[in-house]
Amino acid sequence: MATFSANRRIHVAQRVEMNGLNDVQDKTSTQNEKPSLGKMAIIICVCMILGLIFGFAVEKGRVFEPEIVYNQMLFKKFVMLKMFLSATISGMFFLSVLSMLPFTRSAFLQAKRSFLSCIQSKGYVTVLTGGAILGSGMAIGGTCPGVLLAQVGTGTSNAGYCLLGSLCGVLLYGITEPFITKATKPSQPIRYQFLYHFYGSPYFMMALPIAAALSIVVFSLEIIFPWETENSVDPESWEKSGLLGLPTWPPFMTGVIVGSLQLPLVLILGDTIGGSSGYCTITSQIFLTKSMKKLSPYLVRYQTGIQNWWQVIYIVSAMLGAYLSSTLSGRYGTIQGVSIPQAFIGGMMIVFGSRLAGGCTSGHGLSGMGLLNMLSIATVVSMFGGGMITAYMMETFM
Repeated sequence: MATFSANRRIHVAQRVEMNGLNDVQDKTSTQNEKPSLGKMAIIICVCMILGLIFGFAVEKGRVFEPEIVYNQMLFKKFVMLKMFLSATISGMFFLSVLSMLPFTRSAFLQAKRSFLSCIQSKGYVTVLTGGAILGSGMAIGGTCPGVLLAQVGTGTSNAGYCLLGSLCGVLLYGITEPFITKATKPSQPIRYQFLYHFYGSPYFMMALPIAAALSIVVFSLEIIFPWETENSVDPESWEKSGLLGLPTWPPFMTGVIVGSLQLPLVLILGDTIGGSSGYCTITSQIFLTKSMKKLSPYLVRYQTGIQNWWQVIYIVSAMLGAYLSSTLSGRYGTIQGVSIPQAFIGGMMIVFGSRLAGGCTSGHGLSGMGLLNMLSIATVVSMFGGGMITAYMMETFM
């Protein structure tokens, strides 16, 4: 009897949430199709500002350095994990607040609907495979779709080859997407899209306690592995340089900055942090000729529309933000990247894996994890698993 009541509560909660999502879709579909010029101007300005902040924070957090990414997969340094978790925690907090307030709940539901639209054809086999490819590419190339933006902006050696590999990865996925989707699309819809569906509770009732638990994890990692020692911080640089001129900031500080970007993205764009789909829009402009349109209907969908181009504006601005940060600290062009073959192959794998999984370290890692999406949680686990295995193999045999 208790089990029956619990299941009924879960199904009621799911139905109420889906009704809310459908209501938001009905109310916002028209304005999303044809935004006014004024709204488009606001969106462009917001994306530019947020991109600048993202690139600046990633550069200050040092997580764009290939050595940091590689050593995270080997669990020798924890700078990347501390920043990643801090961004997820702050994102969860702001998303929880938005979901609770009556006048922001519709924006929260709209953002959630936008996120779900990116993974509607994905199943666990797809995201686990895509996550593993993404993680392996991170270990090989020392980067991910979001971090790559900072690498290009900071003049990291061979970052251009990694970017070229990323665009080729998009092109490869765009050509093979019809076959991949047909082979991997689940026969039935995912029963539980979000972790809190298991318990029939509101999102914030589970998100806030999880955010608190993750905060303890970050705090513990910081005690055991102080960020100053992992980043080799010179105490004199803190005394001589201003805040903007410092070569590095604490990873938990830069993580909170990145996670807080969820707030304006949800309220103004009705979307969450992501990055890999922007590569699709760029690729569709470069490679998609008339003959290619028949070969890749997938890329055609990314050619036009503010819903696609806002991420391109965000990407370019993130590169500029990283450039400004590295220039202010006098470290532009000083970071050693991976070899050219590693950069190209790693770049191809991170974006192909991201597109296969329906999101990257930002889309699944920060937004999906922040929303407690089950597919995103599986993707992140697979991503780190693939990265760890690849890094250990490289450490052993190379």
